[in-house]
Amino acid sequence: MLVKYPKDLKLPLVSSHRLSQNSNLLRTDMASGRARQRKRFQSVPTTMGATWKLNKYQAQILEGFVTHGVNDAVNWFLMPVRTPEGVIEHEVRFIQSPLESCTYNGGFWNYSANIEIKKRQVASEAQMIEQLLSPLTQSEFTVSVTNSMNNYLEYNNE
Repeated sequence: MLVKYPKDLKLPLVSSHRLSQNSNLLRTDMASGRARQRKRFQSVPTTMGATWKLNKYQAQILEGFVTHGVNDAVNWFLMPVRTPEGVIEHEVRFIQSPLESCTYNGGFWNYSANIEIKKRQVASEAQMIEQLLSPLTQSEFTVSVTNSMNNYLEYNNE
C-alpha cells in the first residue's frame, strides 16, 4: 500500500507544470531510405517539474512527508497530477528531493523538484474510439457500416 500525498498540502504550482514522457520509439533506417519504427516498451515514465510556494505550516508538512512519509524521497507514493484528462491520482516518486532546493522569500518557503510518474493516465481506447467516431456512437457506427455493406452486396448481386 502506497502512502498518499498529504491532503493539507497544495499541489505543485501549475504555472511551471510540464509533463515530459521518455521516448518509447525505436527507429531503424533502412537501405531503401525509409525507416521502420516500433514501440520499445509497454509503458515509459513521464517526468514532471514541480515547484511549491508554501507558508510555514505547509512547508512543515512537505518536509515531514518527504523525510518520514516517503523515506527521504526514496519511495513511490500516490499524488494527484494535472493532466489533459483532469487531476488524476498517479503513482510517483521524487527524482531528487525537494529539500535539496529550498529558499525563503517574501514570507513563503519555495521548493522545487523533478517527479517521476510511473505510468501517466491517458484517454482509454474506448474513449478514443468514441472521439474518432463522433458524432456517432460505436453501436451507431457499427449499424451504419453493416447497412452500407448490405446495400453494397445487394447492389452487386443485382
